[in-house]
Amino acid sequence: MAGAGGATARCRQHPKKCNGLQIRMRDAGLIHFSASRPHINAPMPTGTALSRRKKTRPAKAASPRRKDVDFDSPRYLQMLTVLKQFRAVIANLKAHYRGVQEATGVSGTQLWALYAVAVRPGIKVGELARELAVHQSTASNLLDRMVELGHIERRREGADQRVVTLYLTSPGKRIVDKAPKPVIGMLQQALLSLPQEQLSALHGNLDVLIKAIGLKRVTGAATPLSISLDDHKRDA
Repeated sequence: MAGAGGATARCRQHPKKCNGLQIRMRDAGLIHFSASRPHINAPMPTGTALSRRKKTRPAKAASPRRKDVDFDSPRYLQMLTVLKQFRAVIANLKAHYRGVQEATGVSGTQLWALYAVAVRPGIKVGELARELAVHQSTASNLLDRMVELGHIERRREGADQRVVTLYLTSPGKRIVDKAPKPVIGMLQQALLSLPQEQLSALHGNLDVLIKAIGLKRVTGAATPLSISLDDHKRDA
């Protein structure tokens, strides 16, 4: 193109000397003649020039679709059986906690806390948190609600007035007495009823399941079940 442009410019300056050059450029397809003047034909870019303008990646060959799930396999059918077991456990736990709420006016975790204080009068907040397998801040919030409802009272006894001990009030005792059984919770009681070797095996298998789920961070272990199973519940 640069050569063709330069040649045409020279022809414009010396038209008598350029007839042969113009003819050769015409034959090469670089220019064409109109009625008044020659025009430069711009050739289509090819080869390196085209690759400089646009680089395209070669299309990847479509990989064959991998069959992740064999719906007819015995393993899949066994998975469905285990899944239904989980569904049954969760559904019955939710029904139990609804029954507790309707019968006592407190949540399942609140009832568990009342029972723990009834069994161990004078228990401390940190000890109660350990008994319920929750964070101490969760136990404190739960106790705030129980004190507000008049079911538990806090006392400062002994020489160290910083230490708070917990006791049931008369209304709290009545709630524990009339509460649906098991008072500590359906799942908690069921786990306690298992022989030690079965409980240990279940612990190991559930640990394998949690890892198989592939969570980068496991959450909810310290959240009370009555909260986890009720999306609308905000207190413990």
